[in-house]
Amino acid sequence: MELKEAILTRRSIRGFLDKPVPKDIISDILKTACRAVSANNIQPWEFAVVSGDVLKQIGAENAAAFCNHEPEDYADEPFEGVYRQRQIGVAKQLFRAMDIARGDRERRDWWTQRGFRFFDAPAAIILYMDAKLNEAACRFDMGCVAQNICLAAMVHGIGTCVEDQAIMYQKSLRTHLGIPADKRFVTGIALGYPDPQFAANHIISEREDLERITHWHGFDMT
Repeated sequence: MELKEAILTRRSIRGFLDKPVPKDIISDILKTACRAVSANNIQPWEFAVVSGDVLKQIGAENAAAFCNHEPEDYADEPFEGVYRQRQIGVAKQLFRAMDIARGDRERRDWWTQRGFRFFDAPAAIILYMDAKLNEAACRFDMGCVAQNICLAAMVHGIGTCVEDQAIMYQKSLRTHLGIPADKRFVTGIALGYPDPQFAANHIISEREDLERITHWHGFDMT
């Protein structure tokens, strides 16, 4: 697969086949991903790769925490303006694809719980870094390595979904994965072989027109 094709066709996968992802394939994905851009070659990324019963247990505990209305350990600030509009836009796309009505609280909770269970993927990667590092500076590097993971996975026919839900409840992650308090969670990536029958997998989120977000300087625009 050509790089440009991978970038243009990548999408978030939220439904997976019941098929394990071999350890050697995930290892190859991570080795490739670690060639990501890193300012001053800091390479702040660390990974916990989870599968099998451990992943199921973490997912179940996360979903239970959500159902019990436990306070989250991590949550983004609410988006406003155009950013909120974009967030709502992709949510509408997904709910239409999954036939989830606006007032159907039961189905919406079901959908949210799937996210806390890593969308029932056969494997997941938890990205974290040393808490001593400057978060604002190093999150850029972490984003670069996450993007590389998603693109490298496509070479093996594996789909991914980057999700902050994976780290919203962190007690279970630290307990089952042995990640100490001096490490800061950044995000999680669900991965596995896409289920072609899962409607949400066919959703391609919209992107703004380049003309609206790009300002050219010093070019002859005639």
